[in-house]
Amino acid sequence: MNRSLYVGMLVAGLVIGFVIAKNIGTNTPVSTGPGVAIQSPTVYDETDTYSVRATYPQFGIPAIDATIKKSVDDAIAQFKQDAAGPLMTSAKNEFISIFDSAYIGSDIVSAKLIYSEYTGGAHPNSIIVGLNFDRTTGKALSLEDALTLIDQSLEDVAAKSKEVLKTELHDGFQFPEGTDPKPENYSAFTVSAEKVTFAFQAYQVAAYAAGPQEVSFERKK
Repeated sequence: MNRSLYVGMLVAGLVIGFVIAKNIGTNTPVSTGPGVAIQSPTVYDETDTYSVRATYPQFGIPAIDATIKKSVDDAIAQFKQDAAGPLMTSAKNEFISIFDSAYIGSDIVSAKLIYSEYTGGAHPNSIIVGLNFDRTTGKALSLEDALTLIDQSLEDVAAKSKEVLKTELHDGFQFPEGTDPKPENYSAFTVSAEKVTFAFQAYQVAAYAAGPQEVSFERKK
């Protein structure tokens, strides 16, 4: 497979998997508060067997920026480990990172990153990562913190998520167990001024072609 064809396939995979997903962000983060400006550094790395292009947000808040950078660095390191050895296809292995949205509030900083890794196969493997922080302390928000923001229990969130996805996906809701009230099923979330959004990974609740799914809950706090 030539390089241009492969790139086209990869881009198509990202578009199908993420861009047409409902409630997707604009890639133009909104900054609030004085002295805050979002930067978008990009890591480039290329060898004969792999290429890396990883863009991620930096908010000018040292503790938060360091945690976000570490998440990206760790993902790249894991990809390079996965990509070690002979190529599985005639195309290079490839890692792409983008941030779909970012939010800076008076209390919370949040960003949604998408890590897409191709090391052979029919399509890239993509993971949604929610990175959420207390703006004052830099402490990462937990699932319990997210549930507190919406004043809901995990069981309540699971029940609504199951109901919403069953309605939206119909027969495409192939893996309802992906919405069971287990912490691992709700580990990917983002926060905005109005809502907390839980993201479900490819194959967690539906086939890859359906794209990642999201269910949002209004913030109460």
